[in-house]
Amino acid sequence: MSASLRTRWSKLEGLHGGAAQDAWRWFIERYRTYIRVGLERMIQPRQRAEEATEEIWSYLFESSVIENADRNRRFRTYLAGTIRNFAHAWMRRNSPAEVRHDRDWLASPGDPAEAFEARDLQLWKSQVVHLALDQLAQRHPDQANAVRWFYGLPDTPDLESPTLQPATEIATRLGVQVNAVHQVLFRGRKRLRTCIENELRETVTNRDDLDEELRIVYEALEREHPGLDG
Repeated sequence: MSASLRTRWSKLEGLHGGAAQDAWRWFIERYRTYIRVGLERMIQPRQRAEEATEEIWSYLFESSVIENADRNRRFRTYLAGTIRNFAHAWMRRNSPAEVRHDRDWLASPGDPAEAFEARDLQLWKSQVVHLALDQLAQRHPDQANAVRWFYGLPDTPDLESPTLQPATEIATRLGVQVNAVHQVLFRGRKRLRTCIENELRETVTNRDDLDEELRIVYEALEREHPGLDG
């Protein structure tokens, strides 16, 4: 395994080391929205999901489930499974006795497993792209904004996609000529691909898994935001 694919594990191992406070701050900031939205998809009404979200942080800390993650699994599937297991346990503890053994409350009636998995992947894609855009914005804010506006990307993973903005509007916002917007978008797309790969390197341990995760994210991008993955 190359050194470039070890980065995430060293960060997670810091969750129980001498710098645990900083590591947990990094983890919570990075995955707060992803975890909250994941619980909202499985626990209804939303008020109950908010209660579960408040409790999951202490569960993650006390159980050591994250820092002891199986290093041979992709973090995407590991974290999704952790959220799902917590939702099951939370509903069993906090539901009336007559529904504690009714498994239907974790998905909409008639909701096939394929649709549930598809929403999992869509949420993960949104998480990765949001982090990648934040990474791009640190060094190239105009490119990050132009890509966000032109392709209708939300500011956070849990928001609905905003209305796409034409190049003329983006030119006005950036204070440049319309022709310059196309150059900004071209460079922004290319750099965003690099940022997406950087983010996914945080979640896998080998090149094959990285390539598969990249394929999943790019296919989702092409479906939802045509042209963005090019």
